[in-house]
Amino acid sequence: MNSFNKKILSYIVIVVLALNYGHSQINVSEFLQESKIASPDNNKLYFVDFWATWCVPCITAKEHLKVLQNQFPDDFYVVSLSSENPIKVEKFLKKKPNDLAVAIDYNKETFGKYNVNVLPAGVLFNANGKVLWEGGAPDLKKEMVARFLRQQTARTSLSSFFNVINVEDETSNEYILTEAMEVKPLASGFEELSVVDNDNYLKVSGSLKAVLGYLAKIYKNQIVIADGLDTNYEVYFKKPLNTNENIAFKLITELNLGVDREFNEGEGISFTVDTPKFWDTNQIDWGKNNAKYLIGDSQIQADNVSLKDIAYQLAYVLDMPVIVPDDSGMSLTLHDWDFHYKFFQLMQIDLEDNYGIKAEKKTITYPVYHVQKKAP
Repeated sequence: MNSFNKKILSYIVIVVLALNYGHSQINVSEFLQESKIASPDNNKLYFVDFWATWCVPCITAKEHLKVLQNQFPDDFYVVSLSSENPIKVEKFLKKKPNDLAVAIDYNKETFGKYNVNVLPAGVLFNANGKVLWEGGAPDLKKEMVARFLRQQTARTSLSSFFNVINVEDETSNEYILTEAMEVKPLASGFEELSVVDNDNYLKVSGSLKAVLGYLAKIYKNQIVIADGLDTNYEVYFKKPLNTNENIAFKLITELNLGVDREFNEGEGISFTVDTPKFWDTNQIDWGKNNAKYLIGDSQIQADNVSLKDIAYQLAYVLDMPVIVPDDSGMSLTLHDWDFHYKFFQLMQIDLEDNYGIKAEKKTITYPVYHVQKKAP
């Protein structure tokens, strides 16, 4: 670690905001490399590419970003930002060299600030730090970059735009669970959901509402947490998971809470499947320990994901409940997915033609779960 500490010291630059400097800088903990294509001076646009070494779609997205970077080397600057241990990222870059700038967000400060929950993701800024565009990296097109460049006049350098803050290194050893489930209250941080799903464990961090929503695959507005209970947690589940166990209810029981169910009516989407023709799991293969989803501005792709999980993701991007058939064999079996979601009629066509799913937007009855302290 001595060589690593020296490397950190050689890269750490603390940039002080000048009084007349209008934008808030993007915080990173370290630059592992600057761009081998673009100039670090006087750019109009900066694109932060959120990625991870385990995210296979992120690697594909980088090829797209490399092409864009080559097309605009003087006014546009891409920084690939990972929240992983820098040693792990450096090892990855030795195996798969990359010409883009690479930085580390060791405490996930910037990931959290821009609500990055699904990878790959990206945010495009102008030189004043204004967000111009957000979405999946593959959805950022040459024509869009050219248009934004024509609209901008201000320029700034890489060292002025990014604020590099030293952080203490943490152990790179994989976390080892001693229990089937471990729950750790968090004093601060994770209001937004963070998920790590690997061969050894599932780790879900965030507010209790967000964690329960992910574990149960329930849309956020279908969960009501009593006042004072929606604090932040980091929850680990040891692999392999018991597919017959309700791990959301297991967490509620561990926290000595109770849950009541009622039913509401409102606008939502109902899925019915009379003759399923779901894809198998051989249509998309992003490898082990990957991101399960690639959610762009208009398209959702998923590798080895259930209908219930797809409905959960769709509920969030459309901001309404999505109800699936009660048949657990149908709703929990894993499949690959690729369909449009932005325009409802196109989504209906995709789902019915490719999967045999009839999607209707209408007034539906959906369950709402009230989580509260157990009665004494």
